Amino acid sequence: MRLKRLDLTRYGKFTDHAIDFGERVAGVPDLHVVYGPNEAGKSTTLAAFLDLIFGIGGQSPYNFLHPYPTMRIGGVLDFADGPRSFARMKRPQNSLLDGNDRPIPETVIRADLGGIDRDAYRTMFSLDDDTLEKGGESILASKGDLGELLFSAGAGLADLSRNLLGLRAEAEGFYRYRARGGTLAELKTRLADLKADKEKFDTLASDYARLVATRDRATTLYDEAIAERARLQGRIDAILRSLNALPRLAALRDLRERLAPLADLPDAPAGWSQELPSLQKQEIELGIRLKTAADDLAKLQAEIDAVTVDEAALRLHGDLEWLDGLRARYATAEIDLPERRVQVRAADLAIAGILAHLERPDEADPRRLVLGASIVGRLRELMEARAGLDAAGAAAVTEHADAERRLTEATEKLGAFGGGTAGARSDRSLAGLAATLSALRGSDHAARQKLAERGRDAERAKLADRLRVLAPWQGEADGLLALRCPEPATVQVWKTALETQQAACARHAAEIERLTSEVGRLQAERDAIAGTTGLISDQDAAELRVHREKAWAAHRRDLAAASADAFEAVLRKDDIVAAGRLGRMADLASLHQRGQALAVAEAALRRAQERDADAEQALQALRDDIANNIRQIAGALDPAMSPAELDGWLTRRAHALAAREALNAAESELRDAQADARDAVSRLAAALDAAGLAVAPEAAFGALLATAQDALDREAEIRGLRKAVEERERDLAARRRAVEAAQAREADWTAAWGETCSRCWLGETGTAPGVGTVREMLATLDQLVPAIERKASLTDRIGKMTKDQEAFREHVAALADLMRIEARHQDPVDLARRIAERIREAVAERDQRAKAVEAIEAATTRKAALDATLAIHAGRKEAMTAHFGVATLEAVAARLADVARRSELRTQAEAAEYDILDGLRLDAIGQAEKVLDDADRQALDAEFSELKARFGDQDRLCQELFAQRSDAIGKVEAIGGDDTVAEIEGKRRTTLLEIEDGALRYLQLRAGTAATEHGLRVYRERHRSAMMARASEAFRTISRGAYTGLAAQPGKDAETLIALAAGGGSKQASELSKGTRFQLYLALRVAGYDEFVRTRAPLPFIADDIMETFDDFRAEEAFRLLAEMAGIGQVVYLTHHRHLCDVARTISPSVRIHELSGALPAA
Repeated sequence: MRLKRLDLTRYGKFTDHAIDFGERVAGVPDLHVVYGPNEAGKSTTLAAFLDLIFGIGGQSPYNFLHPYPTMRIGGVLDFADGPRSFARMKRPQNSLLDGNDRPIPETVIRADLGGIDRDAYRTMFSLDDDTLEKGGESILASKGDLGELLFSAGAGLADLSRNLLGLRAEAEGFYRYRARGGTLAELKTRLADLKADKEKFDTLASDYARLVATRDRATTLYDEAIAERARLQGRIDAILRSLNALPRLAALRDLRERLAPLADLPDAPAGWSQELPSLQKQEIELGIRLKTAADDLAKLQAEIDAVTVDEAALRLHGDLEWLDGLRARYATAEIDLPERRVQVRAADLAIAGILAHLERPDEADPRRLVLGASIVGRLRELMEARAGLDAAGAAAVTEHADAERRLTEATEKLGAFGGGTAGARSDRSLAGLAATLSALRGSDHAARQKLAERGRDAERAKLADRLRVLAPWQGEADGLLALRCPEPATVQVWKTALETQQAACARHAAEIERLTSEVGRLQAERDAIAGTTGLISDQDAAELRVHREKAWAAHRRDLAAASADAFEAVLRKDDIVAAGRLGRMADLASLHQRGQALAVAEAALRRAQERDADAEQALQALRDDIANNIRQIAGALDPAMSPAELDGWLTRRAHALAAREALNAAESELRDAQADARDAVSRLAAALDAAGLAVAPEAAFGALLATAQDALDREAEIRGLRKAVEERERDLAARRRAVEAAQAREADWTAAWGETCSRCWLGETGTAPGVGTVREMLATLDQLVPAIERKASLTDRIGKMTKDQEAFREHVAALADLMRIEARHQDPVDLARRIAERIREAVAERDQRAKAVEAIEAATTRKAALDATLAIHAGRKEAMTAHFGVATLEAVAARLADVARRSELRTQAEAAEYDILDGLRLDAIGQAEKVLDDADRQALDAEFSELKARFGDQDRLCQELFAQRSDAIGKVEAIGGDDTVAEIEGKRRTTLLEIEDGALRYLQLRAGTAATEHGLRVYRERHRSAMMARASEAFRTISRGAYTGLAAQPGKDAETLIALAAGGGSKQASELSKGTRFQLYLALRVAGYDEFVRTRAPLPFIADDIMETFDDFRAEEAFRLLAEMAGIGQVVYLTHHRHLCDVARTISPSVRIHELSGALPAA
């Protein structure tokens, strides 16, 4: 299968996007690099390819732009029978469509996959940074085990070692030989605990009934004792309440006597007690504040009468700020004017000096000499261009001469090398030779032949060793293959059956021994009972009874003395026996039991002997059958060997056959390598002959390569010389055109210079000045402009200062006239200062009078408020004094204190009544007083003492009965009348089921891991020869020669992978650095891919940025490996690193690079 085109119609961030991988070119690696920056959709592309092959899952993360119903991907896949177009929709069924959008079955694609599902494809035919990291970790986890590493690389299962370790750990967690811990040990401990708990709780019914009766009796006694203690406690509490109420009754009657004088006092309204202190304080404060307010009004009126305001000066207050500004400018001008006049004279001298430097001292208007910006800019531009024109002209002449010299040298060198006119013919004749040499340069037949010879010798020695361990059988490997051997399952059946029969025989023998001992014991017990008691058995007693009946029948028949004596003798004997048996019924019953048990044991013994004989016969028959089968395998084998020994011999035979297959594979590889070598020599010799180059008939491949390379190198040298002559000719023509262009630019500049000078006074003489003269004049003119501008600025400033001084003098004189101040013969500055002081004094007097007016208005307002507050206070005072019939607030305070004391006494009396009623449990105080008056305190004290002593004894009795009751309840609850025993039995059975399930799981894990390890060993034996050679070569390439290859070292249980360093040392795979382990895993994956495509059609291999941490050198070698893989199958590499595109082009010029976002680097 090959991916020809991937259509991202509506998928993820893509809309109507396609990646065209094109047709595969024969003889060229099918390597593709998909480049795009971060978030460009590389991972989306990989997911789209997998979804196209295997279907879009139920939950897809790529529906953020296109919803599920609209998602669509497509593509063209190349199969063995040609290309076919497909499309995939997001549907639960019929999601795969053909080129005409008709549903087709999944088997159309899956048939070429050979049963590989999505997960298997990701692990076997894709590689990313995570799988590379896990692959390095798997090398550590496997500890270098060769079988695990080869299998994980071939199948892409980077976590195979971790899974095997997990399965082994799970099995050992359940049971490990001679280990004290483990799940099985814990379950067995739980069983023992449950058995102990069952024995603890399982009690006889009679004992349980006795304990229940004891509990009920203890409960009745305890309840009666508690009731008696409660009765005593109630009487004690009643006596205590009466004793406590007697003092409270005396206090109540005292309170009633203290309340009698205050009964007629009127009640005060709520809040008067809190309001009275503030009214008393307010009365004092109001008197003081009224007197102070009157004094303040008189004082403020006197201040207003004493202030006189200057109205004339006050009207000029608005001109004060302007006057201060004029005075400041007048003072500044007085200081600056002399300095400014000196600076004007200096500016005139500077302008004269500049005019003299310009050689125009008589210039009447210096401003005329100032040039415009356009003229100055053009002059500077032409001066700057002049320097470049001079340098360019000189350089053009020099380069023209150098070009003529180089052309002459190249022509002479080509003639000396013999480069004639045969170039076209050489191109045609040597093109085939170059193509053949390029194709054969990477041929590895020599290395493969050496590796194949070495592998063949090693496999031949291994086969001989493995044939020797098959003794006593002897023969060749082909004869070993012809043997008719049973399947491993058959041998296992034999082994299981033999073990079962042997166990049955051992079990029967043990049963016979046990029953024999039991029969002897029962016989001895029966004989001992009979000998000690003199009892006879029931059979003997029955016979004696028969004799008695016969004697009786004979006596009845004869009625003679002899018959009577005989009957009497038998009757007496029978009576003695019957009396003895009746007197020892217990011994008789025991004798019966022993007899019955003996009969049962003897029957069981006979049955056990029969089963033992049958088991021995079946065992012998099984051994004979196994021996017959062993004889059919080979006559040299011992027929008496056990199934285990036969299984070991068959395993060694399988190892020998695997070695035979490996030897055949090594010889086949050697033949292939030799055939490739002959084919390479034939192709190269034919190409040399076609190019007209003579070679020796028996020349080696290396000599042919050297001859071909020399011819191609000579042709390349001639082509280079011809190309150099052509380049020199083109260069000379270009230099000639450059000289002509420089001369034209010189003429254009001269015309432009003259025209620019004629537009100003520089061209007044009729001849344009030189560049140096103009450059100096421009520098001088740059000084003239600032000098002219400075003189103009100084002149303007002097005029403005003079105007400011004159305006100040006139304004000061006008103000002085308004304020009637003498202004003649006075300095304007001093006069202005006097005017300002008069104005400020007038403003201060006005402000002082205004503040006094505001203060008297505020004082009047405050006095009016005090008068209103005093009226309100008088009204409140009148209401309080009238209520109590007094004249002052102090008397009101005394009445309020009496009212508060009366209220407190009433509260205390009510509390005393409540305490008495609550203590005596009565509703009326009168009834309570009658009860207390009738009570005898001394009698109550005596009764209280007696009851307190009795209560203590009763309390101790209750405690003792409580202890007895608790003990009885505890014993009953410990036994439990519920389903505790059944619950324990349920737990025991559950534990037994857990043990059974755990044992089955343990056997599955042990058998599974053993089968997996056996499979790894078989996989290692089958594939290590070819895969090891390919992995060694790939590892040497990607490590850039730091390691020469890989080797296998036999260990205790398996072979270990060894990395061979270039310096002669070696390291186990698990001892390599992290980066080197990544390289080793990549080499193993390359070897695994090669191994896969040996027997099956190649599938596209996709790598997603696995060179994230690689430097450029490692990246080159990694791309070299990918290019080799691309020689047998399609390889696609996804990356966001721009430089990797260049690396891929360097390693494989035919690589095809596809862009995802237009960010493709230039080729």
